Amino acid sequence: MNHKDHQPIAATQAVGLPASGRMLQRHSDEAGCRANGPIRPQALHNKYGRYTVYDSTAALACRESRRWEVGRGRYLNLVRLGAALLMVLVLTPSEPGAQNVSVTDYSVPVSRADNLRIDAFSLNYITEGDEAVVQSGNLGIVYKKFYESLPFAYSMDFIGSSAFRKDILADEIVTDFTADLVTRLKKYPKDDKSYFFFGDTDLDYSDQFDRPNIDMTVGLGYGRFINATALRKAVRIEDFFLHEGIIEEHLPKKTMIEVGHIIETEEEYKDLYGDRYQNYWFEDMTNEIQKSGQVLGSIGAIGVLRIDEVLFKERINERFYGWEATAGVKFEVITETENKPRRDPAMSVRFRYSRPVNWSTQINTDFRIDSPFSSDFGRIYNLRQTLDFIFEISNKINFTAAHLFRADKTAGSDVKLSTTISFAFSFFIENKINITAFEQITTVEGEPFRQSFNVGLSYRIF
Repeated sequence: MNHKDHQPIAATQAVGLPASGRMLQRHSDEAGCRANGPIRPQALHNKYGRYTVYDSTAALACRESRRWEVGRGRYLNLVRLGAALLMVLVLTPSEPGAQNVSVTDYSVPVSRADNLRIDAFSLNYITEGDEAVVQSGNLGIVYKKFYESLPFAYSMDFIGSSAFRKDILADEIVTDFTADLVTRLKKYPKDDKSYFFFGDTDLDYSDQFDRPNIDMTVGLGYGRFINATALRKAVRIEDFFLHEGIIEEHLPKKTMIEVGHIIETEEEYKDLYGDRYQNYWFEDMTNEIQKSGQVLGSIGAIGVLRIDEVLFKERINERFYGWEATAGVKFEVITETENKPRRDPAMSVRFRYSRPVNWSTQINTDFRIDSPFSSDFGRIYNLRQTLDFIFEISNKINFTAAHLFRADKTAGSDVKLSTTISFAFSFFIENKINITAFEQITTVEGEPFRQSFNVGLSYRIF
């Protein structure tokens, strides 16, 4: 399973639930799970050539069956719990009262986002006497950049991870490094705001490779995304003002959008006023709110402190809305090994959609499929569907759920299915540091069920 297939939360490798589970249960029943006498050894083969050999006692067959049933039951219970929690979070309103502005009311000629963070997923150090018997850990770097305007747009996503462990037999430290860089360039025709030409590159590198593996896709697309995070911050400021009694009612839509636009142009204030930009930036925001006629008296020092808290101390997730459909030709530019032949060019189709359900939630989905332009067109393919759900429980706690489904069909074999479900709670210690508890469950057809739990520390640089 490629490490980049689950970028939304963590690049955790996993394998999954056996496809032969039903055969395992049936064989156990046939063996006579409650019988006390011995049975003949048997073997079950699945379509991937793997097999399970059962011992010569019915008791051991029972234990094998129960072990799988317990694992499957735990998996199903977690899935049911996660689904129920998602329904509760989606259906629970985030704020009382009716807002005068919605996320789709926000539109800007230029939309941008920048994020760089360091993830320290784990560190394990165990000694026996004076000798270190366990030394392991990993460190990750995530960088995302988004810029959308007319007629030009681009984005970049980078994930790098480095892991180390001590090889006790060789008495040396072994390291592993992987990196993935995905870039996209888009060009909109001057007379149209939706159609665009695009070029994607996907660079995948591991220290196990001879060289980076690079794929490229070129084609046409339709759609556009808007980053509405600035409007979300304006809504958060409004919430504080209502709580503090600075205003009694929700601000008008026009006021909220203008405050969002002022927040969006922070870089312009920096360029114009230098180190003193915050004074002018805050003044323009408070003047815009004051013009609404809904301020009871004056905004005062409390209001300015609340604005500062929202913009510099709280962690507010990015808010995007929009959709995008693309179709193009994908081809392999460089293989990871020198003697490996390149894959045939393939048709690539992709659809992405993002939308905040309410001011505390965000849903993102990404569907893609590709199949080679050869005699195997439609018979060989790779299909992937991802779904992310983010819920801000409070200004200090976030809940994230993600689902990844894959269907991979290769020549001469049946389609292989895999599913990954993950849940994470992030606790923000302060604006740039957070601790995340992460649970991931993966099932891969024909392979053992697997689950993993991690607790990690992240530091956001910007």
